[in-house]
Amino acid sequence: MVFRQVLKFMKKILVLGSTGQIGTALKNNLTKWCDVTFLNRNDLDFSDIESFSAKLKDFKPDFIINSAAYTNVDQAEDFKENAFQVNSLAVEKLSKFANSIGSVLVHFSTDYVFDGKKNTPYSETEIPNPLSIYGKSKLEGEQFVEMNCSKFLILRTSGVISKNNDNFVSKIKKLSKTKKKLSVINDQITALNFSSYISEATSKILKQIEDNTENENRWGIYHMSGSEAGSWFDFAIYAQKINLLRDPSSSFSQTKILPVASREFNQKAKRPNYSFLTSDKLKNNFDISLPNWEKSISEVIG
Repeated sequence: MVFRQVLKFMKKILVLGSTGQIGTALKNNLTKWCDVTFLNRNDLDFSDIESFSAKLKDFKPDFIINSAAYTNVDQAEDFKENAFQVNSLAVEKLSKFANSIGSVLVHFSTDYVFDGKKNTPYSETEIPNPLSIYGKSKLEGEQFVEMNCSKFLILRTSGVISKNNDNFVSKIKKLSKTKKKLSVINDQITALNFSSYISEATSKILKQIEDNTENENRWGIYHMSGSEAGSWFDFAIYAQKINLLRDPSSSFSQTKILPVASREFNQKAKRPNYSFLTSDKLKNNFDISLPNWEKSISEVIG
């Protein structure tokens, strides 16, 4: 009887984009305390927005977490329609659905909504001005969430890394197997954040608001990042330093890492030169802080 009562009051959460870096990490945190359903691209294809309503109609979650996104920044320049379909138009449908059933929508976004023309940390009150198709599509998705939802959290983060094979750390390690020298950009300033840290912070937020969402007043945009900034060159050098301690004979430990300016690097999409996010609002409203990028890299290399 007690077990049935616990199940009855367990919050229901629907996670979209379950095979991505954040979605995968969420499986380790959310399943410990809530009734959670994970949907991947095969279950709910964000590029097929016409099927959204039909596939979601049977779900009645208390929270919907959207960690699905079109994240290939350079490719988005050539496939603009695909980027906007996944990052914007599908989010429009999702936000309307969440609002119609009274669910809280938690939506992940990016530091690339800013143009990087300042050199001090970006707060949530700064006016976005994205430089790339990716950034523009993500900003439009944010705007749909704000427009359509009465209960929402938009969590902007940056440089997500994990132990999978599709992030900055894994890519430079892979490149080192065939290259003795790696050129890494040294004039784009941001932060790296371990997916599990993001997942843990998200879970803590939901636990704080789960019992009183109707009277909650902390809705809005939050920046979720560590407290220190760095360049991609800084990240690469530190990753190699940690790798050298743990695996000194590996190709990555032996590769020479060289700094290069953005103007000399072949990137199709424009990136902000400075997009470090201040997470003071997250700390002040929820008493949550993420570890710095050194700790994030150490987790991934380990």
